[in-house]
Amino acid sequence: MSSMVLGGVAILAGSVVQGCAGFAFSLVAAPFLLFFLPQQVVIPMLVLVSLGLNVMVLKDCWGSLDFRKVLPILAGGVLTLPVGIWILTALDPRSFRLFVGGFIVLVSLVMMSGWRKPLPYRLWALLPIGLVSGVLNGSLSMSGPPVVLFLSNQGVDKDEFRANLAAYFLSLNLFTIGLYLYRGVLTGQVMMVTGAYVPVLLLGTWIGIKGAKLLPERVFRKMTLLLIAATGSVMVLSNM
Repeated sequence: MSSMVLGGVAILAGSVVQGCAGFAFSLVAAPFLLFFLPQQVVIPMLVLVSLGLNVMVLKDCWGSLDFRKVLPILAGGVLTLPVGIWILTALDPRSFRLFVGGFIVLVSLVMMSGWRKPLPYRLWALLPIGLVSGVLNGSLSMSGPPVVLFLSNQGVDKDEFRANLAAYFLSLNLFTIGLYLYRGVLTGQVMMVTGAYVPVLLLGTWIGIKGAKLLPERVFRKMTLLLIAATGSVMVLSNM
């Protein structure tokens, strides 16, 4: 199988998953893309592709978006991004990934058992979610788990879950792309490779969005927790 075809399959699978669940594109696609593309191309490409994914998902469930819940989380995520970057240089990345991955798996398993403790939608509850997300974004390029676990804990319906996640990730995408433009990361190769996969991205996201409409709420919640548990498991296993 050629590298172009393998990349197309990875993008298709990742976009189907994120179109349906609202997250986990990088979890699915990145390991395959890194087999034949350098990290300097894959990372910015994933951000660009995620931008398109999040626009499509947000457009599909725009009516369910509650930006009052997203804004405090986003503010926290921006505030602690520099802290995450400091952790990246100050701590042993392997040990930190093991700790974070293990914690994600533990919380996911507890929630899969049926335990939840919904929090009030107040600044004191929402801001810390963003603060943790910003730390993980700066240190591990992984902002999603705290927000996914929070929304799962709140028991929101699947359309609000996907809309709020898409709005949060889209905002981070735009912020990150601005930084990439400033630092000259978006090279001609990055843009060319990204453009080649746009048709596959559109198809996969469309399939995922249609699939989300068919999933019962209970199945959707279990699927999201399984995906986030898989994220933590990959972090643990790849750093042991």
